[in-house]
Amino acid sequence: MTHLFQIAAVLTLLFIGANFETGATYAADLPLVSGHARTRMPTSPAPKLNGEMRLEDFARGPHAACTAWTDGCRACARNPDGVFCSNVGFACQASEPHCTRP
Repeated sequence: MTHLFQIAAVLTLLFIGANFETGATYAADLPLVSGHARTRMPTSPAPKLNGEMRLEDFARGPHAACTAWTDGCRACARNPDGVFCSNVGFACQASEPHCTRP
């Protein structure tokens, strides 16, 4: 019985695939985007409700010499192009930010 079911399943998939192929759209059929599509960043970050400093802003002011820092969940670093931070881990509880590389 299972062998008969397998044959029926294969024939069904072949039949369905042949009928859907005429209306399918492939990536090669999509129009090209001219230029570099870039997501616009907001001009000002959303303020934190509880007054906490954003991790990206840690290395300003008294920590201006710091080139890498973390809060235990995310790691940030500064290079000539700006400040870059990693994504937060799943269910991570952030601690007070501290400099890891002066």
